[in-house]
Amino acid sequence: MARVPLLDAEDLPEEYRYLFDQNDVGTADIFRGMANAPTQFQWYMRYSSRLWEILPARERELVILAAARALEHPYEWHQHVRLGREAGLSDTEITAISEGRGDPFDAKDAALLAYAQAVALGDVRDGDHDHLREQYDDETVVGVAMLAAHYVATARVLDAMGIEPEEEFVGWRV
Repeated sequence: MARVPLLDAEDLPEEYRYLFDQNDVGTADIFRGMANAPTQFQWYMRYSSRLWEILPARERELVILAAARALEHPYEWHQHVRLGREAGLSDTEITAISEGRGDPFDAKDAALLAYAQAVALGDVRDGDHDHLREQYDDETVVGVAMLAAHYVATARVLDAMGIEPEEEFVGWRV
């Protein structure tokens, strides 16, 4: 049960109401909880939007799902299974991420997954970095680290607010 009120757009000052229309998950409880701090919510959305531009949608969702699974965070996993599917990930690929299997992925995807998991767990090794750097330039590597770390922070905010998936959890294997 949420530890903060779950607000709606109408509960916010007029200048912040647009925030509920500026994301791919609409009025999900994460945003309804963050709405209690509208200025911070606005900056969160601006930062998130910029991080989402680092990679194409499919690759972005690989990073987010890998981080969510490494953290065993049901809310983030649940939201991003749908977004991953919309970005072109198959259920076979999503299940492989959950099981920590690299077999359905090419070297580029495998490097993203390993790096995102390592960032989420706070254990990036030189090999993780080097494999990702073989596939991407330094700017993208730093962006991937920031993207994965952002979802670690998001998971912790969700935990602090007591936000749980709005519907029945999709499960770790789809």
